[in-house]
Amino acid sequence: MNPEGKDAIEKKTIEIIGGIFGVAPGKISRETRFTEDLHAKSIDVIALVAALEGEFKIKIPSSEVQANQTVGQAIDYIEKN
Repeated sequence: MNPEGKDAIEKKTIEIIGGIFGVAPGKISRETRFTEDLHAKSIDVIALVAALEGEFKIKIPSSEVQANQTVGQAIDYIEKN
C-alpha cells in the first residue's frame, strides 16, 4: 500500500476511535492503549469493531480484537487486511 493510503487509514482509524471514546483525535497516538488509556468497556469495543469493519470493509475476528491492545496494533491490522 502506498504511504498516503497508510496515512489515510491511520487518520481515519484515530478519528473513529476518538468518536467512540469521546477523546480528541489529537490526544490519540499509536501508543494509546484501549484498556489503560481509553478505559474501553466491552460495549465500546463492540461499537469500535463494527465501525472499523464498516469503514474499511473488513471482518475482524474476536481473537484479533483481543490481540490488538494499542491503537497502533489496530491500525497495523487494518492495513494488512
